[in-house]
Amino acid sequence: MATSGRSQANEGALAQVEVQGDALDPEVVRQPATGHEGHLHLDDATRRQASLRLKTVKGHIEGVLRMLEDDGVYCVDVLKQVKAVTGALGKVSESVLRAHIQDHVMTAAQRGDSDVIVDELMEAIKYRS
Repeated sequence: MATSGRSQANEGALAQVEVQGDALDPEVVRQPATGHEGHLHLDDATRRQASLRLKTVKGHIEGVLRMLEDDGVYCVDVLKQVKAVTGALGKVSESVLRAHIQDHVMTAAQRGDSDVIVDELMEAIKYRS
């Protein structure tokens, strides 16, 4: 009997971590936000969406850890799941950076803090892969 390299335990772990569709609502209205004492902060909608996505990533990582408990785990299966986690984290990073550009960078001239915001943007870009 031919095998795909996946054990039954791996299949169960994979089934538990797969997410059907995107649980995040892209139509959520974002409102630029200022925080305590007038400091800029992440808007509520982006913060909620990032939190939901990170909770999904947490579950996905837990599923990968369960896969790794199986002595017969197939290397390529683990690599695929790690890539999926990496992609999900990239989406979080992208949405936070997008919110920063929309809410803070594009309005910097109005606030009169363009130089500071440009420096912050250059710093934020360092954290994007």
